[in-house]
This record gives sequence, C-alpha cells and structure tokens, in this order.
Amino acid sequence: MQRKVKIAAVGLGNRTCKYLRYVEEHGELAELVAVVDPDLSKVDWARSAYALPEERCFKSFDELATSGLQIDACIIGTPDLYHHELAVKAMRCGWHVLLEKPMGQTEEQCQDIVKVSAETGKMVTVCYILRYHPYFMKLKELSVDPKMGKILSVRHIEGVGRDRTAHTFVRGPWNMKEMNTSVFLTKCCHDVDFVLWLIGSSQVKSVQSRKGDMIFTSSHAPAGAADRCVRCPIEKECPYSAVDLYLRRKDWIKGFVAKPGETLDEMIVRMLDESRYGRCVYHCPENDVIDRQSVEMEMIDGIKAEVIMECVTDAKDRYTVIECENAVITGDESFIDVTYKDPSAPQEKYDFQWTRNLELHAGADHKIVEEFIDAIASGDLQTRTLSAESLSSHLICFRAEKQ
Repeated sequence: MQRKVKIAAVGLGNRTCKYLRYVEEHGELAELVAVVDPDLSKVDWARSAYALPEERCFKSFDELATSGLQIDACIIGTPDLYHHELAVKAMRCGWHVLLEKPMGQTEEQCQDIVKVSAETGKMVTVCYILRYHPYFMKLKELSVDPKMGKILSVRHIEGVGRDRTAHTFVRGPWNMKEMNTSVFLTKCCHDVDFVLWLIGSSQVKSVQSRKGDMIFTSSHAPAGAADRCVRCPIEKECPYSAVDLYLRRKDWIKGFVAKPGETLDEMIVRMLDESRYGRCVYHCPENDVIDRQSVEMEMIDGIKAEVIMECVTDAKDRYTVIECENAVITGDESFIDVTYKDPSAPQEKYDFQWTRNLELHAGADHKIVEEFIDAIASGDLQTRTLSAESLSSHLICFRAEKQ
C-alpha cells in the first residue's frame, strides 16, 4: 500500500478549498497536515472544518516552514502577488507545489520558478484546469483528428461576465494597481495555454494586443451614484449592484466569513457596509480594469490565433472557432459542431450540456489534484501543466501587456 501524500494548504481561498475536497474524499491517498492563512478567521474555520490541531494551523508560511512537519507538497492559492515567492520557498523546503495561476507577476518570476524546479527536482503543477475539462479535452481530440486536416487558425473568446468582473477585478483585489499585473494575465493565461495546446506549438513569431477602455472610473459613474451600493439612490437600476449580487441573489459570497453568531444576511450586510465588496464599481479609486482585450498570435509555422477577453458582457462562457483545412470546429461550452468543407460529408454535433451544472469545473478541479498526487506517489513527476510547459502562455501575456 502506497504512503499517503502529506499536503499543506497555503491560502484558504475558494480555489484552495475546492482542491482540498479531493484530499478529504480520498483519505487513502493524501492527508492534509497543515494550513496557512494570515486571516485568523479563515484559520479558525479551517481548524474546525478539517479537524486539525491548533499547532498545525499557521498565520504565515515561515511558521509552517520551520514547524518540522513532514510535508510532501503544498497547494498555493494565495493572492497572485505571493505565488512566486511562496512557490520558490516551498521548493527550497523540499516540497512539490500545486500552484494557482498565474505563476508570477513578471517574466523573470515565472522563469525563476521553472529554474528552481529544475534545480531542486521539485514539481510545480500550474492549475490550468482547461486541459482537464471534458469539453475542452474533446476540442483538443477533434483538432488533432486527421480528418480535419492541418489547423489554419483559432479564435477563442473568454466571456468574463459582469458579475465576475465587478466582484473579482473591480471591487476585489485582482486589479492591476494592487496586484501589479493585468486582468488578461490573471484571467486568460490559461486560455492562451489552451490555444497553444490546441495548436500543438508554443513557438510564436509575433504577438499583437489591442486593449479596450477603462470604464470603471468616477468619470463614467451615472449621475447621483453613491460610493456604496447600500446608500445609492439608483442601486436597483444598476447592473453592477452589490446589494443585488450578494444580498438578493446570494452570488459570489463563498469568500465571505461570518463572525460568531452572525446569520448569513447579517454577514452580507456587514460586508456591504464595511468591506471593499460594497463599493460602487465606479468609485474604486485603485481600479484600472479594462473592459476588453484582444491578443493575436502568429506562430512560426503560419498558424494564426486570437484570444479575446470580454469583461462587460452577460456571456459567461468561452466560444472557440478552429479553422482546419477540411473542417471548421466551433464550440460554446454546451455544444461542439464540426462542419466539413466537403458539402457531401455529414456534419457532427457533440452535446456537452451535461457538464454545465457539474461542480468543480465538471470535475477538472479534482482531476488536476488527482494527477498531481499520483505523480508524487509514483515518483514519475509528470503532469499536463508543469511549470516548464506553462511558461509559454505566461510569456505571451507579458508580451501583450508591453504593447
């Protein structure tokens, strides 16, 4: 019987907790031995939720590193600002790393992670879940089918959506000025990776980027808009109302932590009154989020690809068009259609609606953890999204930001 892989969780956000569900459900394969978060309310919650003794719950990574605990790997799901520093520290401690995207905030940081991984022999798997999702895996399968012929071009649109844009990238901490990075890198680096994976090459000849406007500024605020939604006279008409998003619809509240004795509504009202999430999207002074970006890539073999990020949209899905020599493959996350250029050839349609309501990105979140744990247990340190494989998509994003 193989030894359990001992895991520490660093950063107790939504993504980390989803990955930890796999660990909880497969106790025969892995064991959560420690948690780290500077937010003591999250540490207290984790101590209870995961039945951990107090001496295995830490408020800093350095406390964990000097604890003497036997650890094989850590999941790093902190804010992006700390990914590089903590991943390097973890590898220097002798631990493998499951790392949330992006790897770092600069080209040098991302390259450093690849370098330290090679030096230490410790694996860094980047959480590029599209490679593990059944719908996107089917697009890949079809794209390499000899019947399709050579790929000529790919156009891929990521609909970020109004709610995610407002919560994460405007009110939340994932804006450029606070994170020293871009929305495109944070949200779409794995979309760029997906396109490179489809094409089967990372050798890029040129990158061109076109950016939209920064509409979430005070100059674009509707007349009479207050600084907080709870006291705004036009709140009920606003598509970005925090009151509607969090209190009425109860969406995007998983990261909120209740104080002892608080009801759900009391917690949400407090967050609306006191936290960054109750602010008007037009009155977040540190914000500089753009509404759209298009990144065009030309590969050295002539294949052209475009990744488009649309933020101000009701669409929350990805739409992909793969132009091949013999067919056009289109997908919208519900259906994949294959239209052959020979009019006598029967058309094909694949139904992926069954994935729409599945948890954990249709199981992809757990597939990546499963592969990560299996690689450690077997000693064959190979996964689909190792840091060296994931580097190209990051570098393309940085090239795009320089334009």
